[in-house]
Order: sequence, then C-alpha cells, then structure tokens
Amino acid sequence: MSAPSSEYLLGYTDHERRRLALQAAVLNPLTEDFLVRAGLARGMRVLDLGCGVGEVALIAARLVGPDGHVTAIDLDEGALRISRARAAAAGITHLSFEQANVVEHHAPQPYDAVIGRHILIHTPDPVAALRQAAAQVHPGGVVAFQEYDLSHAYPNTPAKPLFEKTFQFLIDLFTRASHAAIGVQLFQMFRDVGLANVQSRAEFLLDGGAGCPFYEWVAETMRSLVPKLESLGIATSHEIDVDTLADRLRQEALAVGGCLASPVIVGTFGRRPS
Repeated sequence: MSAPSSEYLLGYTDHERRRLALQAAVLNPLTEDFLVRAGLARGMRVLDLGCGVGEVALIAARLVGPDGHVTAIDLDEGALRISRARAAAAGITHLSFEQANVVEHHAPQPYDAVIGRHILIHTPDPVAALRQAAAQVHPGGVVAFQEYDLSHAYPNTPAKPLFEKTFQFLIDLFTRASHAAIGVQLFQMFRDVGLANVQSRAEFLLDGGAGCPFYEWVAETMRSLVPKLESLGIATSHEIDVDTLADRLRQEALAVGGCLASPVIVGTFGRRPS
C-alpha cells in the first residue's frame, strides 16, 4: 500500500490545532471506550503516536494511572507545547511528550501498548508504520489504532446538500492524496504484520440541532484543507467560503431536521504474539 503524498494534509497551524480540539470533543468518548476494550489498564507503559494536542495521551494517562506512564510523540512542536501545558494544568506527571517522527521512533525498551488515532492515514506506508509500532511492544503487548474510512459518506436523512457537498470534497481529497479507506483495511493490516487476537469495530456518530458540534468541526477541517483542495483542483476557497460555512451548515440542518452522520471511525486492536 502506498500513498501519493507523505505529508500531513491538514498542516501545522493554530487553526489545525483548534480543529484537533473540536474533533476531540466529538470523538474522545469513542476513543476512551476503544482503549478500555483494547486492554489499557493501570500500571501500563504506553506509547501514543502522533499525539497532536494531547487528547488521546491524556485519556491514556487517566487509564494507566500514576503507576503507569504514557510517552506521546509528534512532529509539531507547537502542538507539543499545548500538550505539555494541558498535562501540567491537569496535574498529570506520568505523561511525557517528545518531538519525533512516528515512523522513525525506536523505543529504548518495549512498551505494554502502542496506540494512535488518525495517524496511519497520513503515513506514506501505513503497513510499514504499523509493523514498526508492533515491534515496540513486548510479546503479549497491545497495538491499538483508530482510523477513519473516508472513502464514502453515510447518507443523511433527510438529505442535506451543503453538508453532503462539503463531505464529498473530503472524500475526493483523501482518495487522491492519502489512504481514504484505511479504516476498513485495518483488520487485515493487523493480521498481515503478525498481530494476534485482532478485533475491529466500525462506528459513527449521529447528531443534530442548534448545538451540534459537527458544523464547526467540519468548517475548521475545511479551513485546514483549503490549500490542498485548491492545489488539486477539487474546490476553491470562494466555493467553500469557510468563514461562513459553520453557520450555513447549521442553518441547513435546522431547516430540514433530522441528523448528521460523522465519518465512519474504525477501531482495531491486537496483540503481539508471545
């Protein structure tokens, strides 16, 4: 499996870090449930790959408790500064952050678990990245990743043309520039790199109404992606009009009713054979 590009498509900006925080507000309950099912527990040593502003690392730190430790790595020093400040504000001392490339990091000693959320989709060779992750846990250790399936959208009922058009831009971009269907490929990928007892679950969120967080989440995602969308000829900044997009998405949803569907999220975990 290979990708046309190895870059992080959403960039390293303050807008992107805010988008990550918005996304986390939606996804964190799913992630915490996923990590518990994967086997994260008190006292474990955990490596979080591509931690961003620290959302998954903070969840993992709560699950392993002060007797455990979480090491979180990311390339974006700006995001790491935010992560460190958040951990300090929460009084969490068993969580450390390092600037490193997720596909080049080598652990000085094996971890009990390696985790990541929406990381493999941005790597040039996700199978190689997964194999590298699996090599950093001890025999019996856990490998657990959550990834989107951005190869298609789940239909909204009733139809919401603006939301669906906007989502199609995302599908077109990730289909051309990344691994759009990686979520549904995780199960076989885990088996291909030799992990055992693999379990995988696909799910998505439904929400609606005036307070739905999806409107701003989608708008900020598009803000991060506008340069790439324009460079590939998929959409123009004028066509997207990101500064008004959240309000227009909200107005459409309130006018027609029903709910919006988030992207499909696939959580897959397995263990390194003993």
